[in-house]
Amino acid sequence: MAIAEAVPILAMPPRPARPLSNWQLLRVGLTNTVAACDEQLFEEPIVERGFLGRRAFVISDPDGVRRVLQDNCDNYPRLEQSRRVFRFAAGTGMLCAEGEVWRRHLRLINPILDYRAVQADVPALTGFAEDAAQFLASMPPGAEIDIGDAAARFIAAATNYLFAGPDRRIEPFVRTMAKYPGSFSLLDVLPIPAAVARLLGLRNEGQRFEPLLLELIAERRAADYTGSKDLLWRLVQAQDRASGDRLGDAELCDEALTLANTAVTPLRVLNWIWYLLALHPAVERRLHAELDAVLSGRSPDFDDFPALPYLRQVIDETMRLYPPLPVMMRTVAADDVVCGRPIPRRSIVTIAPWIIHRHRRLWDEPDRFDPDRFSPENARSRSRYAYIPFSIGPHICTGAPLSIVQMTILVAIWAQRFRFHLVPGHPVEPIGWTSLRPAHGIKVTVEARKA
Repeated sequence: MAIAEAVPILAMPPRPARPLSNWQLLRVGLTNTVAACDEQLFEEPIVERGFLGRRAFVISDPDGVRRVLQDNCDNYPRLEQSRRVFRFAAGTGMLCAEGEVWRRHLRLINPILDYRAVQADVPALTGFAEDAAQFLASMPPGAEIDIGDAAARFIAAATNYLFAGPDRRIEPFVRTMAKYPGSFSLLDVLPIPAAVARLLGLRNEGQRFEPLLLELIAERRAADYTGSKDLLWRLVQAQDRASGDRLGDAELCDEALTLANTAVTPLRVLNWIWYLLALHPAVERRLHAELDAVLSGRSPDFDDFPALPYLRQVIDETMRLYPPLPVMMRTVAADDVVCGRPIPRRSIVTIAPWIIHRHRRLWDEPDRFDPDRFSPENARSRSRYAYIPFSIGPHICTGAPLSIVQMTILVAIWAQRFRFHLVPGHPVEPIGWTSLRPAHGIKVTVEARKA
C-alpha cells in the first residue's frame, strides 16, 4: 500500500491577524507588499479600508475584477505613484501611459509580441536553455547554487538576443533594466507631482541608455539596414494598419525600457517552479513522465507545446501561488458601482493576484500546490477572473505569450536532465512590490537524471 506524501508548508510571509494601521502599512508595504495582506482580505470578496485620508477598496470578487480591469477599465487608471516609477523620457511606455496614448501603443505593440510572433524565436531560445543546462552539468556534485542565478543566465542571453540579435552593445542596458526599480523608499509612494519627481531625479536610471537606444533605433530605421529582425527592429517597423502611424524616437525609447524591465518576468516564476517541484516529488515524477513520453530526451520545438499539458498546468499553478505581479493599484476617475458596492471617485482600488489566487472563497485548500486545478475540466468550472497572473482585460501584459514560451522551453529541457534539491536550512521568503521574488534566493543542489 502506497504511503501518502506529507503536504509541505509553502513559503509565505507572516499574515497579520488584523488590519494594519496606515503607519504599519507604509512601513511593511515599502519592504514587502504581500506581508501587509491581513487575514480578512483572504475571506471577504470586497474589503473597504481607509488609507492616508482616502477610501480604499480591496476587490477579490471575480465579477468585481472584471468590472475594474475589463468592462470599465478606463475609469480605473493606475495609481500615479505606480505610473511614476515607469515614467521614462516621454512618459508613454505601456506601464505608464493611460487613455488614448496607451491604446495607440497597444495597437502597435501587441502584434509583435503575440504567440505567433514569438514562434520564430523558439530555436534560438532553445539553444540558450541548452547552454544554461551545460552550465548546470558542469557543477561539481553537491555544489550549492542559487537556482535563480542559473536561470538568469538563460533569461539574460535570451533577452539580449531578442532585443538586438548578436549586437553585444545591448547587454549593459538589459542588465540594468532587469534589476529596475530595485528597492523602494517613502518618496516612491508619496503623491509627488511628476514635475517635482523629475526635478528630484527620482527613477532616472533609464536616461543614460537613451543615446544607445537612439543609435540602435536609427540603424534599424535606415533603408540599407541588413541586420537581424529583432525586437527593436520590430518596434521601429510597427505600423498601425488603419492610419499608418508609427512610434517616434522618444516613444520607442520608452517602450524599449519598459519591455527590458518586464523581460525578467519568467525568471521570477522559474525560481518558484523549481522550489515547488523539489517539495512535491509526486508532481515532479508526473512531469518527468510526460516529458519523457513526448520528447524522449530531446529539446522541444514550438509544435511540441500542445502535447505538454501537464507542464503548462505546473507553470499555471506556480503562478497562482507565486504570481509575478502580486499587487495592482488603481484610482477611481468617476463614481462607480462594483458588485452592488458604491465606489466613490478618488478612492484607491487594489486588485491583488496574491490575495485572489489564495482566496478561501475561490479555491479549495488555496495554500496547497496542485497542478490539477488547471486540468481542462477544473479550469472550465472556474471564473477566468479568479486567475490573473499577468492581469486581465485590455491591460493584460503584452509579453505574456513570450514569458510562457520561455518558461516552457527551460522547464522542458532542465527537468529532463536534472532534479533540484533544496539546501536544508536556507530561508525561502516571498517578497513583493512591482514583482514577486524570493528575498534570499533559492539554494539547491543539482542531481543529473536521464529521460
